[in-house]
Amino acid sequence: MLASVGPATALQLLGEEHADVRALIDDLSDEEKTRPDTIRYGLYTGQECSFKDLLAHLITYEAYALEAIDAWQQGEKHWIIDAMRDPIRSRDIHFGGIDSRRPLSLAAVLDEWERTQSGLTDAISAVSEDKWHQPAPFQDAEPTDLGGMLEAILVAPPRPMYRPLPVHIPDSDVYRRQLRG
Repeated sequence: MLASVGPATALQLLGEEHADVRALIDDLSDEEKTRPDTIRYGLYTGQECSFKDLLAHLITYEAYALEAIDAWQQGEKHWIIDAMRDPIRSRDIHFGGIDSRRPLSLAAVLDEWERTQSGLTDAISAVSEDKWHQPAPFQDAEPTDLGGMLEAILVAPPRPMYRPLPVHIPDSDVYRRQLRG
């Protein structure tokens, strides 16, 4: 996959995403963040998620993106690239990221979100426009550049460009009202 936006646009959109997530983190009580079955959109059938689980989901993809950037810089192909192209494996990633963090405390998940989103922002900030569009340093089934690789991990449909939160919480004000109903 080739990048459809440059690193500056990716950073802008990711910054908006992180600000919207941060606003919810700052506004919701701990009980609201951990209350089960409050996320209604963008989940697999039968899945019940809290806001904490949603954070785990967001962390999962950003953490894999960071690992993939590191692998790319070493000339290696991270397994997540092919996994995201496979519906079964991508579903397993979705569930696995949430399930692996479910036993963690809210504080631990919030701390990991802080570190991961900051790390991803820093990593993208360090990439020049040329490196963003540089072809993969490994064999791939389709033409791939660094930005395209990140889009495949972070922006896979149905997510809007670098903005997965609106897929799960289309309107933060409505979400807050429903929680506080």
